[in-house]
This record gives sequence, structure tokens and C-alpha cells, in this order.
Amino acid sequence: MAFIETERLILRTWMPSDASALLESSLDREVTRFLPVTRPPTLESSLAWIDRQMDEQEREGFSVWPVIRKEDGRLIGRCGLHRLPEGYVEVVWVFERDAWGHGFATEAARAAAAYAREPLRLPALYALINPANSASIAVAYRLGMRFDRVVRAYKRDLLRYVL
Repeated sequence: MAFIETERLILRTWMPSDASALLESSLDREVTRFLPVTRPPTLESSLAWIDRQMDEQEREGFSVWPVIRKEDGRLIGRCGLHRLPEGYVEVVWVFERDAWGHGFATEAARAAAAYAREPLRLPALYALINPANSASIAVAYRLGMRFDRVVRAYKRDLLRYVL
């Protein structure tokens, strides 16, 4: 089980009881507009996504984790690591709209990147970002990432940043 604590956040392994909070944030089109969403989310699809994250956690020792705000115990987003079919690992962050502009994405992504270094010892870490997503590009730069190249992933052209 993963458990990472920062000053204001907790990143931990998913639980099926997180599905309704995941669904709620996934229904906000502003939150998901840069994500490769093909169908409207449902409680069943949220549970299936959580199951895939739990499988990845067990298989790889990491996943995209729920981000819990310590102040109120609320699930405000998701952030973590995901292995792509090409073999490399990306750092991912998605936060609900109320959490934007407070530095939560940078704080959580820094913690995930630190986990990628220790204990995982990954040789590199990537972020795949929609070119129109200036907020995520800013997070990548705050993490110390640099632009690498344009890649085709998730059926779209994305900017790839590397750390």
C-alpha cells in the first residue's frame, strides 16, 4: 500500500469507497477537458478505473493515487505514476476545480517524483501534456522538467517533458 504525506496532502492507495468522489470530479468537463475521456463517466467506470489503479499498484509498486487534503480529509484530485505501453513512466496530476491555484498539483507531483527517485530508482520520469494546458506545463517546469519532444499518446499529439 502506498502512503505519501506532504505538508498539506496525503497520497495513498485507492479504495472502492473513493469511487463516488472520483466520479464527482470526473463529471466536471473543465477538469477533464485535457484528458483522453471517450465516454461520460459512471460509477461503474470509476470503480473499474480504481480497480486498474489497484492492479498497477500491486504489479508495479506505484499507481495514480487519490490526493486527500489533510485539512478536511477530502479527496481533491489524483496524482501519481503510470507506466505507458512504451515502457516509460509518466507522472500524472488531475485536480478538481476548487483545488486549482493553490499549489496542490505541484506539491503532489513533487512527492510522486520523489517516490519515483526513492524507493523506485526510475532512471527518468515523463509528463505528457496537452499543448493547450498551460497550467500543467507550468507545473512541469516547477518540478524541474524540461520539454523533450512531441509524442503520439492516448490517440493525440502531446508535449513530453522529462525529469
